[in-house]
Formats: sequence, structure tokens, C-alpha cells
Amino acid sequence: MEAREIPWPLFSTLSSAHVVLEDFLLRFDLDNPFVISPDSELYHRAFGFLLSWRLTLKLFAVSKPEIRSQYAAFFRESQLVSGLLHFLFCLMPVTGVFHADTGSTPSQGIMRLPKFFSEKPQMDPTASASLLELQHLACCVYFGAVRHIPALVREWFNGLDRRGASAVDRFTSQNVSPLLCSRDIGATQKVDKAKLRNMTIKARPVAREVVATCSVEDITFEILVKLAENHPLGAVTIEAGRPIGVSNSQWSYWTLQLTTFLTHQNGSILDGLLLWKRNIDKKFEGVQECYVCFNVLHSSTSQLPKLLCRDRKSVV
Repeated sequence: MEAREIPWPLFSTLSSAHVVLEDFLLRFDLDNPFVISPDSELYHRAFGFLLSWRLTLKLFAVSKPEIRSQYAAFFRESQLVSGLLHFLFCLMPVTGVFHADTGSTPSQGIMRLPKFFSEKPQMDPTASASLLELQHLACCVYFGAVRHIPALVREWFNGLDRRGASAVDRFTSQNVSPLLCSRDIGATQKVDKAKLRNMTIKARPVAREVVATCSVEDITFEILVKLAENHPLGAVTIEAGRPIGVSNSQWSYWTLQLTTFLTHQNGSILDGLLLWKRNIDKKFEGVQECYVCFNVLHSSTSQLPKLLCRDRKSVV
């Protein structure tokens, strides 16, 4: 996949801030958050860095699937995401205790951690600089990362040493995963019914499961998606019923495509299920699948095959 660079103003801001923060971050472990003085230059650089990442993640979220894939390739090449996540875990209160600013009251220095992910920071320009506000913004950016670029976060997590991975897993499972699972599963129930047409989606929030049923020509296909307790760090589990009307190999490839999409792409559960549904629809509409992967639609761009095979005179 060809990489696409994010807009230059954002890339320039992120790169310059990353260079300044990198040397400082090397002195801290992921499970040992540091305190930045609100009066320091580092505080303002960190604040600008987080705001730029928040804007970058929003840009990523509203882009088309093909553009998102190109941005993701750029993030992998530039290694900006690993720098961001290291910084976040050095700044967020991974122990569950917020660092209160000097002179603040107990109510200002203590706040339930989940609220820092479910509520947006106030960021009042007339208010005094606060470490609590910086930590809140860091939590907000981390939630945006696990929500919009989960595959990149998972790749970073899998590359950590045992101590770092344990700290990240514990923090995410306790404070982020329940809220993220609720939102991801809830989003499957808010989609326009006209968009689903011949597919129904049932949510099982307590079990962290989604069951999708697609009916075509009196044939019913069913698939179950189960999220991990430490979602999105853990792998998504796919359970598919017995194929009817298609070969076992094709059904296996469709299931594998959905698993690959939810594991290595940065799409939502709903995006993956819609891709799975479109593959089934196109198959029964007579659209020829790719002879290489047996898919009808590309897993990243959701496009039909375009290249003509010289030997078989078919598209791949």
C-alpha cells in the first residue's frame, strides 16, 4: 500500500515536537508517569503536540477507506505512532492517581479515571495552565488512538517488552476497553437500516459480541464477532457458521478477510461487517471473485477487481 503523508503543517508540528520530547521520554518507563510543570516550556510543547495529534486522528477518522490505508502506511514508515503512545503512557496516570497541581484542592486533583476518556477536556483559554488538564488531554488522545487506529496501537503493544506490555494491558483493560467495546458495539445498532438491507446485526454488550445475519435468495449466512477483554490490544475472534451456497474455501477466505480487516486494518466492526456483506451480495449478483484471494472486494479500498489477467482473461 502506497503511503500518503499527512498535511504538511500537521506533520511539521508533530515531527518537531517529537524530536524535542524524544530525549526527555527516554528517561521514563511506561508504568512510571512523570510530572511536567505547567510553567515550563515543555508543558506548552507537550500541549501543542497532543492537540496536533488530536486533529490528526480526527482527519484520519473522516477520510475515505483508501486514504486511511495510505495514512496508516505513512504512520508505520514514520514511526510517529510509537513515539506518541510512549509519550502518552509516560504522561497518563497509569497508576490511577492523578498528580494534583501545587495549591489545588483535593477535588481538583482527584477525578475518576474513566471520565477522562468519556468526557472531553474543557481547555478554557482564560484558565491557568494545569497538569490535570494536560493529563486529561493525554487520555483523550489515547482513546482517539485506540478508536481510530487500533491496528497501529496493537502493533506497538505487541512490540513492547513484558513489563511495558503488562502496564499497558492493565491500564487499557481497566479504563479504556469497557468504554470502547460499548461504543464500537453500540455503533452497529445505530446504522441506517436501509444501508443494511438484507443484513441484521444483534448486539450482546455484556458478552462483547456482535452477531450478523445476511440473507440472500433464501440462504442465510451468520457470523459472530467477539471483542477481547483488553480490546483493541487483544485479537478479535470470528466464529462463522457452516457455509451454504458457497464453497468451503470461499467461505474460509471471506472469514479470513474479515479477521484480517479487524486485526490489521483500522476499520470498525461495522465497516468489517459491511465489507463481509458486500462480498456475499456481489457473489450472488454474479460478480466474479479474484482468483488469487477469492474475495470480491479489496479489504482496504472496498473496490472491485480491476487488473486484467493476461492468461485467464479475468480481473484480479
